[in-house]
Amino acid sequence: MINCADFMAEIGNYLDGAAAADVRRQLEAHLAHCQTCQVVYDSARKTVRVLTNSGSFDLSEAASKPITENIMAMIRGQQRSE
Repeated sequence: MINCADFMAEIGNYLDGAAAADVRRQLEAHLAHCQTCQVVYDSARKTVRVLTNSGSFDLSEAASKPITENIMAMIRGQQRSE
């Protein structure tokens, strides 16, 4: 069973759709009963959606990819630094 620490370590992969199927199922099972992780997930998902769909600025992939990778690294690394 995945706990909150495991969820935080995998949230980046989950948001990217890169989590393995079995890990994805475990993450979703955890989300089904953990309100704290639901809030973190919803906030991260909405932030990514707003940033990618805002259309308020255009960045080339060469410019946006490092930013996205940095944000995802921060999300993944957040748990490791706690």
